[in-house]
Amino acid sequence: MTEPLVSIIIPVYNVEQYLMECLDSVFNQTYRNIEVIAVNDGSTDGSANILKNYEKKYDNIIVHNQENAGNSVARNKGLHLAKGKYVYFLDSDDFIERETINNLVTAMEKYSLDLIRFAAEPFLDGVEYKNFNKHLYDYSKFFESGRVYKKDEFLKANIKGFSPSPCLYLIKRNLLLENNILFKPKMMHEDELFSLLIYLNTNRAMYDGNFYYKRRYRPGSIMTSQVQAESNKKSFDSYVRLTEEIAELLPKYKNKAERDLLKSRLRSIYIGLRTKDVDMQYKRKKLSELSGLGTLEKIYTYYTYQTRQWIKKQLNFRLTVSR
Repeated sequence: MTEPLVSIIIPVYNVEQYLMECLDSVFNQTYRNIEVIAVNDGSTDGSANILKNYEKKYDNIIVHNQENAGNSVARNKGLHLAKGKYVYFLDSDDFIERETINNLVTAMEKYSLDLIRFAAEPFLDGVEYKNFNKHLYDYSKFFESGRVYKKDEFLKANIKGFSPSPCLYLIKRNLLLENNILFKPKMMHEDELFSLLIYLNTNRAMYDGNFYYKRRYRPGSIMTSQVQAESNKKSFDSYVRLTEEIAELLPKYKNKAERDLLKSRLRSIYIGLRTKDVDMQYKRKKLSELSGLGTLEKIYTYYTYQTRQWIKKQLNFRLTVSR
């Protein structure tokens, strides 16, 4: 049986300390029919030289150099260059297990899947978090590993098991081409919209509970800076824009499961916006202007959230007292 080509797209920006580990994890895959598309997004450190060395060593790597334009533009360029039946996005400061591509492609081919999701193991590298959650990328509570999900049941599972990271699924390239799905340039949290569009257009999916992906939390990374910037105005405005983008999708998707997922994302983001630490007057103005959720929906969503939080506190208090 001919092994289908897999395009692995890696945006690269100032990651000389981690890039070799990332690239080696790809070239050491047991699955051999891959093309690696590394998009150097205007790196000012030694990343470009590292990519040159890998170009000399391997004939299945494409290196594209461009002026710094952001992660979305870099990934879109990678998609433009990709020729594979399947596409996989890998962040250049992370890495994957040796059997990752082989196991994922085997399942995709065997069950005629559009997409397969999997788990990740996060780890700290030079940073500290008091409440670091090692199970953050384990979705086994929401998905049954190895089960084929048809569209509606997959969308339903994503209401609670939604993950925006494109690094945690392998996808058919045709799904992206046929639905014209790309990353939105100049937008924080762009993964949220990109992954949502993919899920909405997936007909057959699976979850593999293996922790194939190793996600690094380090100083200066996108992941770390987003965690640290969760309360600032830039992040707030970005999520406001995200709700506008999602609200525009509502008229295009008529199926109940599709609309339930869209509404679920709007409610989740709305709660996040309500809890952001920004100027109160500015926050109220922006929240009142949000489309996609009616006034009563907003009130119900927020007070349902408040009630759940109160119940959790009471339960935690009783557990503490009982000990």
